[in-house]
Amino acid sequence: MYLVLIGWLYFVLMLAVGQNSLPQSLLVVLLLGFLPTWLVVWIAGRKRRQRLRDAQERDGA
Repeated sequence: MYLVLIGWLYFVLMLAVGQNSLPQSLLVVLLLGFLPTWLVVWIAGRKRRQRLRDAQERDGA
């Protein structure tokens, strides 16, 4: 998962570098880089936290 994420961020960075202006570049990085990356990390972290919570409940009960 992390390798794909790193590749995607590299692609977005190259896409942003090719834009005509700084605001366009920042918008590309925000909309195509930061938001999808945050969503993927949040979903993966949520699943991990749920598994840890279930394991703690199993061990505590």
